[in-house]
Amino acid sequence: MNNLMKYQLLLDKITETSPILTDEAKIELKAKSDDFIKDVQDLQYIKVPLVGVFSAGKSSLLNIFTQKAGMLPVDTMPETAVAYELYYGQTECVELYRNGNKIDSKPLAEIKQLNTNPGDIAKVYCTSEPIKALQERGIILVDMPGIGSGIERHDAAIFNYISTGTAFVLIVDAEQGSLRGSTLAFMNELSQYNMHPAVLVSKIDKKPEADVKDIVDYIRYQMTKLGDNDPFIGTVCSVNNNLEGFKQYLEELNPETLVAEKLNKQLRLIINSVVSQIKTRIDVRTNDISNIEEKIKKVDEEIANVKAELPTGNSEINSPEKSTQDILGNVYAALESKATDIAQMIIDREDSEEIKAVIVSTVRTEIISSLQTESEQYSTALGAAVKESVQNMPKIEIDNNFMNDFSGILDMVNQYVGKLLLLGGIWAKLASILLPHLPKILNWLFGKSDEEVLEEAREKFMSKCVGQIIEGIKPAVYKIIVDNQKRIQEKLQAELVAKMEAVKSGLREKIADANKTKDDVEAEIARLNAAITHLNTVAAEI
Repeated sequence: MNNLMKYQLLLDKITETSPILTDEAKIELKAKSDDFIKDVQDLQYIKVPLVGVFSAGKSSLLNIFTQKAGMLPVDTMPETAVAYELYYGQTECVELYRNGNKIDSKPLAEIKQLNTNPGDIAKVYCTSEPIKALQERGIILVDMPGIGSGIERHDAAIFNYISTGTAFVLIVDAEQGSLRGSTLAFMNELSQYNMHPAVLVSKIDKKPEADVKDIVDYIRYQMTKLGDNDPFIGTVCSVNNNLEGFKQYLEELNPETLVAEKLNKQLRLIINSVVSQIKTRIDVRTNDISNIEEKIKKVDEEIANVKAELPTGNSEINSPEKSTQDILGNVYAALESKATDIAQMIIDREDSEEIKAVIVSTVRTEIISSLQTESEQYSTALGAAVKESVQNMPKIEIDNNFMNDFSGILDMVNQYVGKLLLLGGIWAKLASILLPHLPKILNWLFGKSDEEVLEEAREKFMSKCVGQIIEGIKPAVYKIIVDNQKRIQEKLQAELVAKMEAVKSGLREKIADANKTKDDVEAEIARLNAAITHLNTVAAEI
């Protein structure tokens, strides 16, 4: 059973409770169900991007795997690179997408003639049986632009897939021998997002078997140091048509497992929201409440107040300025922790684009991680302020469940940050900040010991570059915080209004109960409780 069918059946079971829901609750459930199905459709396939430096052998490997020699461009110039998603299709063609919209379509033979921009995605449809078999399992392979090149389109393309939390495979040339520079920084970034990428060592025909084993063991050690206790490290060789390592990885890949955590969480939140509203109605109808009409007016007033503006009087609520400073402080600390490594790269005269890539990855990772923390703190503090503001409604409590359906907003943080940073031109700013200082830093190093040289380079990086980096990203970080806090407020407003509408419905039902027999009221309460039991049973099936 595919994901779409599986989750549609579960949603159908949830909507079996619709007859006992209020009109407002039905509308809310329909909206959340529609959004959820869209997410399921978006996750119909898991994407498996193959990443690596230019000439690592990604395209050659895929051309052999697909049994379509020459299908994907090999040795393309960095300026023309694009992400190629591989699909099965009886009519062979390539479609170019920009911002989710198809802007061009060509026969597959004209794939090199695509006119691409940063972040574009090309969908390749081919008559490849191996691709068909993977697609039937829900797996789509992606040939990615090379990492660490410093070309904006590569960061843009790669971030499209980082933000969706899919499975990455890094292709490392055996002659490289280990994860280095920007490649190591990129893998560390993926590990920070708990993505645990795999590594395939390519071009193993160029090394003795014993050396290949040593390379594999060392890369496994490097990956373990990044926090992956059981990394997948394999070998491939396009020259010898040896794809066993790649095939083994794909065989072990379980698409349902990769998407289940996110989708299951979202579905449970939908169930929790419905259960919470039903419980609220039961609590109101079974409690001894006086002056009900007055209470309804009070709830209406509170709903109007919440729709107009959420209370922000809680001292724990951070202002955008405070949150921005907190995040920038964390970025500074992250760069400080990497300063020695960056200093060593400067001393070794590594390519300036490699150095920039390490800095970009460090900055991006810390912004995302810090924004998640700030979002949690802000939503918790704002929720506390909201609960305090409604406690003046006697015997009517707003329980903690109204926050549950909000937490899913964190799933959008990665994509949000990535796009805004790209649009803000932070990549270019980092280059303009760092690159002019590199020759000066190197000139300061002559006549010193190795230890002095390293410390001097580290100090110059911190004093001459980091402060400017922080100032360079400050406007974008501030905009992220402002927009993110606004989105949190809007989500919280919707959840709180739904909760209050449930309270109001319960009060109206309590008024109506006065004209019903005790048996009739108890029967209706029993139906509400039965709906909760049913929903809990559905939750247990997830």
